[in-house]
Amino acid sequence: MKLSNQRILEDIQKLGEIAQKQLPVKVSYAIAKNISKIEAELKIYNNEREKLIDKYAEKDEHGEVIAYENGQVKFKKGCLKAWHNDISDLLTIENEIDIHKFRIDELNGINISPAEIKTIEYMIEE
Repeated sequence: MKLSNQRILEDIQKLGEIAQKQLPVKVSYAIAKNISKIEAELKIYNNEREKLIDKYAEKDEHGEVIAYENGQVKFKKGCLKAWHNDISDLLTIENEIDIHKFRIDELNGINISPAEIKTIEYMIEE
């Protein structure tokens, strides 16, 4: 299954919340296994994002990235457009992830919201 970095970023917190629920063993196992695979891709994404920050951010006299009080990175003059282009490219990269699937009927009787179903839809066998 192909998942973009954008989808991974949007889903990882929700997946963690779903994983905390009392789920049937097969469903819980599948979700936990998938989270592990997704987190591995997220680690690569974060490393590449840090490289872009290092490339475009203003730095102090010690070479440390300068950030505003709200935590936002301060970018070098004239680099904001290049940052946006590169980070957009990074977000659209698709990762091939071997997703562990389960049947929808294994969720029978579990209180799970439509939003949660949407988050895990690619894990459910047709």
